[in-house]
Amino acid sequence: MNAKRILFVALSVILCCSSVCAQKNEKGIDYYRAELYDAAKLYFKQQTGLTATEQAENYYYLGQSYAATAQLDSAAYYYDKAVTSDPEYPYGYIGQGMLELNKKTKNGADAANELFKKAIGFSKKDPAIHTAVAEAYINMKMYDQAEEVLDRARKVKKDFSGIYVAEGDMLMSKGDVGGAAAKYENAILFNKNDKVAYLKEARVYKGINPSLSLDLLNRLIEVDPGYVPAYAELGDIYYTGIDKKPNYNKAIEAYEKIMKIPGVPIAQEARYAQLLFFTDRNIDAVAQIREVLEKDPSNYVMKRLQAYNNFKLENYTLGLEQMSTFMRETKPENLISLDYTYFGRLLMKNKQMEPAVENLVKAYSMDTTKHELLKEISDAYQGVGNYPESVAYAQKFLNANPESVTIDYFNFGTTCYRAAANMIAKDATASSEQLVQDSLQRDKYIALAEEAYNTVIERMPDKYLGYYWLGKTMIIKDIVHHKGVGGLANSYYEKALGIMLSSNENGKLNREIIDIYTYFGAYYVALEDSKTSKEYWNKILEIDPENTKAKEVLRLFDQQR
Repeated sequence: MNAKRILFVALSVILCCSSVCAQKNEKGIDYYRAELYDAAKLYFKQQTGLTATEQAENYYYLGQSYAATAQLDSAAYYYDKAVTSDPEYPYGYIGQGMLELNKKTKNGADAANELFKKAIGFSKKDPAIHTAVAEAYINMKMYDQAEEVLDRARKVKKDFSGIYVAEGDMLMSKGDVGGAAAKYENAILFNKNDKVAYLKEARVYKGINPSLSLDLLNRLIEVDPGYVPAYAELGDIYYTGIDKKPNYNKAIEAYEKIMKIPGVPIAQEARYAQLLFFTDRNIDAVAQIREVLEKDPSNYVMKRLQAYNNFKLENYTLGLEQMSTFMRETKPENLISLDYTYFGRLLMKNKQMEPAVENLVKAYSMDTTKHELLKEISDAYQGVGNYPESVAYAQKFLNANPESVTIDYFNFGTTCYRAAANMIAKDATASSEQLVQDSLQRDKYIALAEEAYNTVIERMPDKYLGYYWLGKTMIIKDIVHHKGVGGLANSYYEKALGIMLSSNENGKLNREIIDIYTYFGAYYVALEDSKTSKEYWNKILEIDPENTKAKEVLRLFDQQR
């Protein structure tokens, strides 16, 4: 009885210790198994107050984390510390054996074999020990030896899920993705709580069947709602998208779970910054980009994004400085259409119109599916006074969008109107030959503007915009063909005025109404109808008592009496 009692107490102590180890090191082990090696290293190094066995486990997984990042000297140091901390902790010897295998010599293989035997000798009935040895062989692609050890593990406990995880890892190492997925699924069948099996199967399907991967990760989260590595994978899937449809908000929600832990892989920190940009959280994105660049100063993706974000935040001077440096320092083959787009936009905001045109045209040539660039190019050409190109690109934009909305027609009409108005301003200095050429071009612009504004009227007959701008266009037509105010604008302006006066809350349309009154005032002057003309100038003063033009015209009328 005494012997049995002693054995019971001893086993209780071992079981208790194992439970404590799992609790104290569990998160770090999860990070390691999820390949979050830097996070694992930081976690283990922060642990204090551990028992000898707990400390041995801590050192072993530190060694594993360093081995996984090819820092073998550090790995050896921590494996040795594991053995020293608890000479009966088997995994320390497995780590040492793995490093011996890495020497790829017969002496190394023999030494590894002895160390593995010693590890298994501490707990021959524990399949996890055998499996850990098998994984060491798998890492070195020594598949026959791995199979031999896994056979021994099956004799100990054939339904141990870790065996199937190791077999899955071996098949993945061989390139048999389908076979690996089946093994991970077997592991889950034998142990519904095997988090590593869920995670590894989800990774298998992430690139080939993201919906299935998502299902596996959700099942994993049901097992452990706080399992951070699952959220890292979820974030990746939502970022890339299912059926090519990303869900950036869900990706952010998932990534935010892993951003709270130290040692997050730089790639995921950078991806999180991209998601913040994509969802217009630009202030947060700038802060996240700064963190990434502190760790990885040469990350050119982050460098481009900081300029993009500053454009959206209207920090145009800073954004241009950053984008100029980025364009100068980045190899041409690494530049994308968006780089030229944002460079062009920033140049426009800084009133550097000619290089803006050049960069926006380059951006469109690299990606002709970005039709919205055609409108921006049109605006940029208008900024440098090149109205023919401005109209040409505006028309390309309209033609590229067969389902164009009303505002697209309005914008095109306005571009054509401005082109025609600009040509009138140039007529005074043009030669006779140039005047003939300009007349043909101007009439073309007027016709295009008429057509566009008529489309606006057809689509929005109860709004003033189409009538008002068609009236302005008719004024140009009058100037060209009647050398003055011929009345072509009258009906359109009257229609526009009726709508505007009935919807002029808080005087929001006063400027446009004054514009129309000014036109009619001038029109009736041309007709020598001073009474009607004065009515319009007085209407202007009712809206704007300090209007200098109205005051001057009325003063001249008074002088004629």
